[in-house]
Formats: sequence, structure tokens, C-alpha cells
Amino acid sequence: MTVTLAVDTATAQVGVALSTGDGVVGQLALRAGRRHGETLAPAIQALCRLAGIDLAALDLVAVDIGPGLFTGLRVGVATAKALGSALGVPIAACSSLDLLAHPHRRLGRHVASVVDARRGELFWAVYQPAAEAMTAVTEPAVQAPEDVAARLSEWPGLLLTGDGARRYFAGGTLGNFEVAPRDFDHPSAAVLADLAPSRPALPPEQVTPTYLRGADVRIGWDQR
Repeated sequence: MTVTLAVDTATAQVGVALSTGDGVVGQLALRAGRRHGETLAPAIQALCRLAGIDLAALDLVAVDIGPGLFTGLRVGVATAKALGSALGVPIAACSSLDLLAHPHRRLGRHVASVVDARRGELFWAVYQPAAEAMTAVTEPAVQAPEDVAARLSEWPGLLLTGDGARRYFAGGTLGNFEVAPRDFDHPSAAVLADLAPSRPALPPEQVTPTYLRGADVRIGWDQR
């Protein structure tokens, strides 16, 4: 029986989940804003205590590597790598865009995962269902909402999911797109735990975040 801890901090939501051979046994999701560093460790401790599972029992740590918020990704990936190194267990890395698309795999339609990148930009990719999985049909990209809308109009009947879809497309000002319910606005740590066995088990030192652009501090400095 493999015991997996899943950590997701790519967006404004901090999520942690624990799974065993019987599936997900517990999860916590907190809207932390920009307080990922203050929230993640207590959330992991609380979940392990409630589930009655000690960190020493972990066989695998899964982490959302983005794209997403720069600080959140650094906190999540650094925490996952620290746990993996301390416990001597591998890391399963998964894209935030994959995690957003996965819950819609049985709808039989194309799905666009859209994450709010702040600074007037969006991270996005389009997926199509394939058996019990979702396969990306575009490369992950970061663009302005208007440019994303133009690209997404190429797929009739597209479903949009993610906090970026909620922010920029739910009102219909950028096109007539269907947006998934709010429950799907953020990547789920439970979905991450479910997908983890299908991802390569990597040594901690090989796990890196997917930023798709520079840090906001670096961007601001370049603009100055």
C-alpha cells in the first residue's frame, strides 16, 4: 500500500491530501491569498493528525509544479522537496493545468484550463479526453486575456475551468464561453493524489517549478 501526500499551492488556494491503497483518505483546502508559507506546514500537520497517518509512513510526495503564482509555487515545491529528501521518498510532479482538466475527462469535450497569472495575464492550455485521461492539444502558454480568447474560439463547445476562466470569461465580455462551476476554480490536491501514481517518481533534486515567465519582482525591475 502506497501512502501519498499531495501538496498544491499553485493558486490562491492551498490544498493538501493524503491517499492510500483505498484512495484519498482526507484533504484540506484553504484560501490563503498570498500566505502560502504560513498556511502549508500547519495544514499538512493537521491533515496527518486527523487522518492518523504519520509523515514517516509516506511512500510518495506529489506536488503541483505550476504554472501558477510565483511565491506559491516556490513554497509548495520547496516543501515537497524537503519532505522527500528528509524521508527518502520520491516526488511525483504534476502540472496545474493537467489537474484542472482531469475532473472533466468524462464529459467527452475539449477543456481549457485557465489560471490567473496576475498582472493582466493568463496561463492556459487546451485538453481533449482520451480514455480515462486528458491529453493536452496545446503547449502551456502565458498570454493576455484577449489573446487567449482569440485562441480559445478555435474550439467550438469548449469548457473553461480555473480561476482565470472565472475572472475573465464568466461575464461573457471576452466571448461566449462556458465556465465550469466554482468548485473547479482551483487545482485539487485530491486529484493530484489520484494522478500521482501515473507520473514519474523523481528524486527531489530533479523537481523544478514551471513558471512560464519571470518573477513579478524581476518583471517590475525590468519595466523600471
